[in-house]
Amino acid sequence: MFWAMRFQAMRFQAMRFRAMRFRAIRSRAALSASLLLCAIAAGCGDTRATATVQAKRAPRPAALHAGARAGLRVGVVGPLRVRADGAVPERGRLGEVADDALVVVSAPHVDPASVAAAAAAHPSTHFVLIGASAEGHRPPNVLGLVPNEREAAQLGGVVAGLVAGDQGGQEARVAWVGPQERALAGAFARGAQEVRPGTTVLRAWSRDDPASCKEAALGALSRGAVAIMAHRGSCAAAAVAGAHQQNVVCLRVADFELPEAAAETAVRDAVAGVSRGGEDVVFGAASGAIGVRQLDPRVAPDLLVRARTAAQDLAEGRRPSGR
Repeated sequence: MFWAMRFQAMRFQAMRFRAMRFRAIRSRAALSASLLLCAIAAGCGDTRATATVQAKRAPRPAALHAGARAGLRVGVVGPLRVRADGAVPERGRLGEVADDALVVVSAPHVDPASVAAAAAAHPSTHFVLIGASAEGHRPPNVLGLVPNEREAAQLGGVVAGLVAGDQGGQEARVAWVGPQERALAGAFARGAQEVRPGTTVLRAWSRDDPASCKEAALGALSRGAVAIMAHRGSCAAAAVAGAHQQNVVCLRVADFELPEAAAETAVRDAVAGVSRGGEDVVFGAASGAIGVRQLDPRVAPDLLVRARTAAQDLAEGRRPSGR
């Protein structure tokens, strides 16, 4: 009796084991079929989302930020636009960017004495003064980039000569207005006569104050000038105001200076590991720092095109013809 009952229990356990194994095989078959259907349908549930994330994994934001900021830190003071490979411009006031490796300063916005003081306080920083001489303020870490004003005045004379030919016929006159700066006035006259031989060039000398400059400009206009040119600063602004009251073209030396070209040259040198100081460097048309930056809107569009052609001639060492 005992052995019969024992045999029956063992038979029951074997049958139970076979049933459990069959259910497991059937479950695996069902799961395999389900996965196959998911693959055919381009994924289902969490499986599709996981695959998409792995295929389109983006770089870490921290790595992108670090790469974007890699480069030589260049402080920019004033309205200059400085772009150069390997440089990271940081615009601000002189005191805010004085710790950068290189600081580029627009001369009309910061006087040379302030730049020299900042250079003395930050001897490991190199400072570049754009548009003015560093003479009298020349620490070894300050470089002055000076535009060739004679070339700028000559190019202004070319534009004045083009205006004279367009508006005034054979008797048209142009004028240089302001203090007695004979070298600049002579370059202006040379440019006007190069593009239009026989042009009469008036020299309307004045004191270096706005009232005198405006009076001199109006006097030149009353003598038949159809275009005038002045140097810079408040004197030039007053001459412009007087000319525009009479609807006459007025030019300034700064209209033909491209300070960004000089600044970017200095930045590219610094990126390459070349830094200069304690001196001035003159930038002219051949370097791209003298050209047509902006002109009086009274200058006709076709004359603007000819003025740019003359600027290219000057840059390539040819006599500017404006043709």
